[in-house]
Amino acid sequence: MSQAYAISAGVSLEGQQLFQTIHKTIKDCKWQEKNIVVMEEVVIAPPYQVENCKGKEGSALSHVRKIVEKHFRDVESQKVLQRSQAQQTQKDTSLSS
Repeated sequence: MSQAYAISAGVSLEGQQLFQTIHKTIKDCKWQEKNIVVMEEVVIAPPYQVENCKGKEGSALSHVRKIVEKHFRDVESQKVLQRSQAQQTQKDTSLSS
C-alpha cells in the first residue's frame, strides 16, 4: 500500500528504498506527501539524506539518522561490489576470447 502511494506521489526510487529500510526496523512510519514520517516525530524530506532528517533533538531523531546513514553506506557498498563484479566479468570475457 505505501509503495503504491509513493509511486503515485512521484517519490524517487531512493526514497522508496529508504522507506522500506526504515519500515523493517520501525513499523511506525508513513508517507506524508513526499516526506517520510517516522514515529510522528521525525520527518525526512527529499532528497532523503541524513541532513534532511528533521525533528526534536533526542533519541528518535538520532536513531533515524543512524538508520539513514547505514542505509546509504549499504547502498554504496552494494554499488561498489556490483562494479567490481562487472569488471571481473569483463576481464574473464576478454581473457577467454
